[in-house]
Amino acid sequence: MDNLNLPQAITIGRLQDALSLQALRFNNDLVQSVSQLSIQTIHFTGIKTFTLPFSGEMVTLEPSDNLITSMTLVIGNEKTTLLFEQRAPSPWPLFCKKATDWLERELGRILTASERYSQMIAKHLTNGDGFSFINSLLEVFGCDIFLLNKQLEVIGWAGGKSLPMAPISFKPPEISNTLPNISSLSAPLNTGQWTEKGYQTIPLTWCPLSGSKGVLGFLGLAANIEDIGSIEQFFLHKTATLILLELIKTQSIQESERQHHRDFLFDLLYNNFDSLEVIISRGKLWGWNFARPHFVIVGEIPNYDPDSADRERFEELVTEMCTLLQKRQPKTICLERNGQVVLLFPLQEMLPQSEWHGKAHELLEPILKMKSIPGTQPFQYGLGNLYNSARYLHRSLQEARTALELGKLFDNTDRLISFHGLGIMRLLHRLDRQELEDYRSEVLGPLLKFDKDSNLDLEETLLAYFSCNTDLNDAGEKLYLHPNTLRYRLKKASEILDRDLSSLENQVNLFLALKIGKLKSLWPD
Repeated sequence: MDNLNLPQAITIGRLQDALSLQALRFNNDLVQSVSQLSIQTIHFTGIKTFTLPFSGEMVTLEPSDNLITSMTLVIGNEKTTLLFEQRAPSPWPLFCKKATDWLERELGRILTASERYSQMIAKHLTNGDGFSFINSLLEVFGCDIFLLNKQLEVIGWAGGKSLPMAPISFKPPEISNTLPNISSLSAPLNTGQWTEKGYQTIPLTWCPLSGSKGVLGFLGLAANIEDIGSIEQFFLHKTATLILLELIKTQSIQESERQHHRDFLFDLLYNNFDSLEVIISRGKLWGWNFARPHFVIVGEIPNYDPDSADRERFEELVTEMCTLLQKRQPKTICLERNGQVVLLFPLQEMLPQSEWHGKAHELLEPILKMKSIPGTQPFQYGLGNLYNSARYLHRSLQEARTALELGKLFDNTDRLISFHGLGIMRLLHRLDRQELEDYRSEVLGPLLKFDKDSNLDLEETLLAYFSCNTDLNDAGEKLYLHPNTLRYRLKKASEILDRDLSSLENQVNLFLALKIGKLKSLWPD
């Protein structure tokens, strides 16, 4: 990319020189103080208004007596009037034409430079060189500059003036959903902040890359907002527009690729392939090795409705989740479907069952501290069994979903529930619901009827007692009951059921019936 120096801005001082205006002595200091201000609109009283496509001030010029020209500036809510005399006096219409001709030449000069600049960037992008032209922008804008994508990853960094050559950390810019003002040709700028120790005093300004699809990235400049003039803002707007178009194109390509990925992966997870060889060969097209074993983990936010207004935030969370996981392990596969995220983690080799839960926890570690949608619980995860063949990934997916569903029944603070750790519940879950209901009624019928007419909660008492391996002290603590109160309840349950609670066979039958009661809470009414 050729070197390019930004053209001079159209300022009050340059306009004064072009029109041979001499400031009157009494306002000379005031003229000097505003000479560097850029102009956006000039109104020639009684003639016309000339508007420039740059940020700046509103200026009104009008003739006064004795060939004195007054210039009124509107800065904020205040008006300031300056008085000048013409070194080469001319009638007011001729004076206005002279001013207009100069403005048009200056505007043409800036727009020509802008067109050349845009063509250089476009040519660079067309050649497939990515965003490496960011290095040239350092010289154009005179400060360190870098580029972020929507996930706030640095995809272009040009340091060396006040910043190091390698990226440093910063406080993430706020992403606004407000659509950009397409009529403005100036870049919307926001102040940022570095978090890297030793660089926090260096200024940081954000220029969001905004379009109809929202913010797709940011340009960051190591400069104060007040030092970024009207021409710099105009060229930043050009830069942002070209980069935004490239990001949209890249996003479109990625979405198309993701759709092909999804089609293949859903065929895989729903067992639509005839052979392992087809799975492995198709997977290689996307860089995945399905000759290796894969963990299958399914995550969801409890009670989240995928058709709710939080859908966009949920998709952002899934994107962030995938980005974090793939930084740690690039071949991690992420899918979203119906409010659930499906994760596939490739392993080097099969692991013994005793290591499955710990290894899966280690793989999930980058995302376990992620914030959820405001007002909701964090993601919960279910882990399917590990198989040595991709032919069984569909089975692992169903197991992971079962673990996620049945995990709601466990008094467990662990956000990852393993299918192999579900015990008897995984077997009961597969049986006919009517048969399970009949069995529960046969074993616990009298006790369930008694519980309806009393407040002893004998069903809950028995479940806690058996879950604590018939330890009275542990069960009492779990139920917040005194051991004597617990003994009374157990005796009452034994009498109602006419069963000896110390009999192993009775314990097994009762425990199964009690577990069916827990499982029943997941069934639709």
